Amino acid sequence: MTDGGISMTVYIDLVFLNNLAVDASVLLLTAKMRHLHPSRLRLFSSALLGASYAAAMFLAHLPYFFSLSAKVIVSLAMVFIAFGYGGPLRFVRNVGAFYAVSFGTLGGVIGISFLLQSADSPWGGMTVTSGGGIVLTWQLQLGLYAVALLLSIWILRSASETRKKSLELDQLIWDIEIRIDDAKWPVKALLDTGNRLYDPLTRTPVLIMESGVWEDQLPEGWHDRLKNESPDRLLTDATTGSAAVDQWKWAHRIRLVPFRAVNGSSKLMLAIKPDCVLLSREGHPPIQVNRVLVGLDGGTMSSEGTYRAIVHPDVAQAGAEEPAPSQPA
Repeated sequence: MTDGGISMTVYIDLVFLNNLAVDASVLLLTAKMRHLHPSRLRLFSSALLGASYAAAMFLAHLPYFFSLSAKVIVSLAMVFIAFGYGGPLRFVRNVGAFYAVSFGTLGGVIGISFLLQSADSPWGGMTVTSGGGIVLTWQLQLGLYAVALLLSIWILRSASETRKKSLELDQLIWDIEIRIDDAKWPVKALLDTGNRLYDPLTRTPVLIMESGVWEDQLPEGWHDRLKNESPDRLLTDATTGSAAVDQWKWAHRIRLVPFRAVNGSSKLMLAIKPDCVLLSREGHPPIQVNRVLVGLDGGTMSSEGTYRAIVHPDVAQAGAEEPAPSQPA
């Protein structure tokens, strides 16, 4: 623009290369979110289409070519080139992920750039037009733009990884119900394939649970002492004290299970023999397990409170193998 207006110089090669890098990053992040593995040629061809379209805006004045419908068509073509079709549902999901990553990245760039920029006054970047409107001026240097882009991609990728881990964890969470006499204790439990703790004498699998679940059922002080003391010491004190352990209603259910700690030392775990444990999970029929022990841990298993017990992998298998109770004729 001249006659007192603003003079602006646009370098087409920089516009092309910048959009090529951004489009390639968005496509790579989209592929990661959708667990896709496109070839490098497909990704490069798709990014090349997007970069060429952006550069064409400064080379030719074709209003309809840069309308909203034309931009949607170009973005659909980019997704098709990069990831193929694969059916309507798969294609729609790929397009949705592509737009989500694009908007998330752009929003991150704008937000981080405004955060990093400094101004003497919040009104410094605003201009009031003659019609009463407000024009917000956004100036961003190339280095700051690159930093903002990388940070926004990292934040979006980290959020995607966190969500993926959360979904994977949800698939391992079971609803269990421990039954003793007429009482029931429902607890969220994590299926841990690395848990191989058995009672060495009976080869009964041991389900580990926070002792806090049974704090009201245990003798006074046991829950707190289990955090730092060995169960055999705890039982010895209870035997010699005024409140003998054999007077406890669950005395006949007590077991001591030896196990090897992470540091290699041998320890004992206090365990209780329940009447049964019911396991259930969405999409799976409930399982009743009779041959199981409940080991008590004095700590907290999940800092977020997602689960309070750890299920032995053989418990579900043992429950599936146990014959169903006979029905009365």
